[in-house]
Amino acid sequence: MLSGMRESAPLHQRLLQEQVRLLASNVPALVVGTLLLAFGTAALLVMNAQPTARVGGWLAAMVLLCLLRWWLARVHGRGRPEAAQTQRWARLFVAASAAGGLLWGSLAWLFFTPQEPYTLVLVAMVLTAILSSATQSLGPYFPAHLGFALPCLLPFAVQCLLAGGAQLTTLGVLVLVFLVMAELFAWRISATIAGALRVRFENEALVEQVTAQKEKAEIAHRAKTRFLATASHDLRQPIHAMSMFLPALKRMAEEDRLSPAVVATIGERMQASLDVVGGLLNRLLDVSRLDADAVQVHKQDLELAPLLETTVSEVAAQCESKGLRLRMHDGGLWVHSDPVVLHTILSNLLGNAVRYTQQGGVLLTARGRGERVLLQVWDTGIGIAPDETARITEEFFQARNAHEDASQTRGFGLGLAIAHRSAQLLGAQLHWRSVLGRGSVFEIVLPRAKSGASAHTDTPAEPATPAGHAIGRQALHAASPGEHQDWHVLVVDEGDDILASMTLLLRAWGWVALPAHNLAEARAIAVSHGQRLHAALVDFHLTPQENGLAVVAMLREQVGADLPVAIITGDTTPEVMTAVIKARLKLLHKPAAADSLHAFIATARTPR
Repeated sequence: MLSGMRESAPLHQRLLQEQVRLLASNVPALVVGTLLLAFGTAALLVMNAQPTARVGGWLAAMVLLCLLRWWLARVHGRGRPEAAQTQRWARLFVAASAAGGLLWGSLAWLFFTPQEPYTLVLVAMVLTAILSSATQSLGPYFPAHLGFALPCLLPFAVQCLLAGGAQLTTLGVLVLVFLVMAELFAWRISATIAGALRVRFENEALVEQVTAQKEKAEIAHRAKTRFLATASHDLRQPIHAMSMFLPALKRMAEEDRLSPAVVATIGERMQASLDVVGGLLNRLLDVSRLDADAVQVHKQDLELAPLLETTVSEVAAQCESKGLRLRMHDGGLWVHSDPVVLHTILSNLLGNAVRYTQQGGVLLTARGRGERVLLQVWDTGIGIAPDETARITEEFFQARNAHEDASQTRGFGLGLAIAHRSAQLLGAQLHWRSVLGRGSVFEIVLPRAKSGASAHTDTPAEPATPAGHAIGRQALHAASPGEHQDWHVLVVDEGDDILASMTLLLRAWGWVALPAHNLAEARAIAVSHGQRLHAALVDFHLTPQENGLAVVAMLREQVGADLPVAIITGDTTPEVMTAVIKARLKLLHKPAAADSLHAFIATARTPR
């Protein structure tokens, strides 16, 4: 019962609930003891010539009260009340205890006979005995004990003091002292029980946290295992295709049967295969950057039209090949947000919509909602089963119906997780609605730009585009071989194959490649070509003793702090990404898109 209410009830409510539960559990023993003592007291009073009718009435009232207390305890035990009802139950048990105290205390009014010392002693002994026994049964909750003790002993003490005489006055004072000592003892017992309960609750909370973390780790492990099993086919397919293209290309070259058209076709096919592999690696990189808190949010007033157009253009070719209608409506709206993070969200949502839609269309729209802007991605795709909607933002999770159509491109189960976490970076929430077999809508609400579109007279900043998109492709063809022969680019990597491929690529772009394997070779080039260096591409991991940051430090010392340097690495661990970001360097991950490399070098400074 406690574990079920722990998340909704604060500690003091849980403590009170357990104290009331202990009171209820003590009621059966309390009722039995009370009835035994009550019948014994009644018998002695009758034997001492007290009025039988008065004694009988008092005993009947005591029996009725015991039955009522027993019934309350039964109802409490069957109902298992929630934390919100605990306060009411606590008041009921305190009231029942106070009623019991009043009945016992009534002995001082009904049978107080100073002229009969035996009866007086009997009443005093019974009252002190019942209060002593109540310390155990009512000890878990001090207000219940106090509510019983005061009406139980105070009437007898007052009667003794009012009767006068040294003996009765002394007896009254002793009863008051006993009352105070009993309440101090009961308070200590209640505090001890409360402390023990708090320690128990804290231990239970720690156990639950450990269990939750363990379950979370197990869920993540199962999800990654499921992802590897699911994605294995999609990763092997492009690698297998490339393993066929390369021998075919080599054999045709040996037999002098290569033509520009054949080379272009094979190149396009190999690029498509690499795009599949790179897509997964880029998704994993996005997750790693989010895990490392390496995504810096820089909000600004942003016109939606260019960003939405860029996002739509990324999937236009795929929509055309599938015969889907692709529509966009920006509403002429501006938002206050981070363009890079927002592009990541919309790109993932739109990519998912196109991937899982086989007929109909996809709509990316922006609508004004007062001071807010609602961005939505609609599709007429396969939809999501109701029992799976709560899990779609889990990493590596893929819906059951995602692979029913073998013709559709399989995803990796990371797009929605990235979009969800990126939305949280913007202080927004990603919401969705879906009907299985009919489509889905994903939406995010952002603040409208405060200044408004009319206040922007300058050309709005172009939204950041992902590596390898249209802007990069335009830059890729901007330079022809030999156009920038004075552009010297330092390439530092321990791999001979990478140095060879990078050298060929830079030469194809008309630039001079200066390859180096390590820090020493890079230093020699910096000394001889320092003022002619246009940019540097440096791998992060070079040798066990040195990394790319050491090369960067050397270049800044030998060439200058303004030399554009990009760190290229296959390491996506948070530590590496954080180190590169702190060094204020451009970070590219392997396999780096040629467009990204070209764009970085082409926008670097003019050599001195």
